[in-house]
Amino acid sequence: MPINTKIISANEYERHHAFDLLYNNSSDIQLKALATDTHGVNNVNFAILDLFGYQFAPRYAKFKYVFHDLFEIEHGETVSLKLRRLFNTSLIKREWENIQRIICSLSRKTTTRSTIITKLSNGKQNSRTLAALREYDRIIKCLYILDYVNDKVLRQFVQQALNRGEAYHQLRRAIASINGNQFRGGNDYQIDQWNDCARIIANCIIYYNSALLSNLIEKFEQEGNQEVVNLIAGLSPVAWRHIQLAGNDTFGIQKDNIVLDKLLENLEPWGEESMVEQVT
Repeated sequence: MPINTKIISANEYERHHAFDLLYNNSSDIQLKALATDTHGVNNVNFAILDLFGYQFAPRYAKFKYVFHDLFEIEHGETVSLKLRRLFNTSLIKREWENIQRIICSLSRKTTTRSTIITKLSNGKQNSRTLAALREYDRIIKCLYILDYVNDKVLRQFVQQALNRGEAYHQLRRAIASINGNQFRGGNDYQIDQWNDCARIIANCIIYYNSALLSNLIEKFEQEGNQEVVNLIAGLSPVAWRHIQLAGNDTFGIQKDNIVLDKLLENLEPWGEESMVEQVT
């Protein structure tokens, strides 16, 4: 489910706002990892997120280039792997107090976090504190790259997380295309209004789907059909094929509310493909 959103201008790098999205989370969901594509990577995100207890898990478009930039493979009697450049841990130790000051500034929200991240990512290379932070970032990045190569579950997690995000974007595009994409407005205020309204509509659809899937799980758990329960648990609530997005809507108080049990009482598990078709 979308727990936090932030609108940025087209000329800003989204990678500088990754920490903002995590740290501004006000929902009950406790996040542990952030999966992004290559656009979410900069020179400090591995370090910053690790220091705050998060795992940064990007999927690189050209992974082999990233891997060979960090490691080199030696072929002999046995194949060995070593760093292309050793870690400068002494620099990190000398600058650790200054690194802690940066982390405190981020945690106290004394300024916009994306502003600090942008300056850290784009700052001059001759700053010792920045160099130490980037060296720490390289350590965490190398550990992640090795885990990514070795752990199939991690690779699947990253891909699935990105698929969920892309599905949400597709839902937003489907909502935006209603009425020939003419609801956006002509000025900044109207565009902000449209984005807020579109997010509400998307969240309502996701909530409705989640309620349907939850009721289905309860229904088949009571019937002892664990196979169908496992199938439903793997379905995404980001779907809109069964939602009529176009047309005229009437908003008002109705005496007869939608009863989910009535919608689901005729649903039968006729095999996996049929089940997915009925649910979606």
